[in-house]
Amino acid sequence: MKQPELGKKISELRKAKGLTQEELVEKCNINVRTIQRIETGEVTPRMYTIKTILAALDHNLDALSEEGQEQDESISNHLKD
Repeated sequence: MKQPELGKKISELRKAKGLTQEELVEKCNINVRTIQRIETGEVTPRMYTIKTILAALDHNLDALSEEGQEQDESISNHLKD
């Protein structure tokens, strides 16, 4: 999954948990500005940062990758039609 899709997914997961960006920062100890930049797609985070954020959201990288692949396949199939 690439930016900005990754940032959008992290934002969706955070909101689904009912967390603000500040509350997520408290759970994963990452700067709020970094969270903001990731969610808006301004930066591509390092793998460690992604794993830390996902762990704080009780989500894992494998599930996120699978969701991204399904989305990519859906788009690809739509374009073929």
